[in-house]
Amino acid sequence: MRELTALLDGLARLAALPLDISQQHQEEGDEMGETIEAIAAEKASAWSLRLRTPGSEPVVVASDGGLLVPALAKHWDPTRTRRFAGAGADAPARADALIALADHLEGDQRRIGWREAVAFAKGGEVLACFAAESGPGLLARDYSVSLLDADGFWVPALWICPEFDGRRLAELTPEEQATRDDHWRRLRGEVLQAFGGELSS
Repeated sequence: MRELTALLDGLARLAALPLDISQQHQEEGDEMGETIEAIAAEKASAWSLRLRTPGSEPVVVASDGGLLVPALAKHWDPTRTRRFAGAGADAPARADALIALADHLEGDQRRIGWREAVAFAKGGEVLACFAAESGPGLLARDYSVSLLDADGFWVPALWICPEFDGRRLAELTPEEQATRDDHWRRLRGEVLQAFGGELSS
């Protein structure tokens, strides 16, 4: 919600759904899209139908993202970043599983990235979908549990930032993070260019 609110700042008023969309999808089964863009579009389309009422068709925005580990090739699917270690895995279990999976990678093979997609839909129709990738990082071989996000997001604890002298992404201050040319900043540029002041609700 924090990132989506910043993404749409000055373009639209963002209202959160009463139920976390990821939790809802887990209750109903795995996401069906084969790409991050397809999953974001699926979420936006499905929820725009659910929220449609007589006389009201809100524009719904949904996002999906995944970790990129190019050197793992077919052994890594970015669309399953949250689920690759099993449905019941918590943040430490996911981090441990990826460290084990990538143990054989050396040097530049440990280069990672993040791809995020944002889709807009109204009345079941996808209006637009945008995707962007972050600048590269390096996959760490260990992590501190204290760096895991309060909501269980684990990737920043494993993400080494070469541009910040090898510190972890989770260690950066908000001010330092704001200077990064990350996927959200790139998405903001695309959304502004596409919608300008046309997206109002």
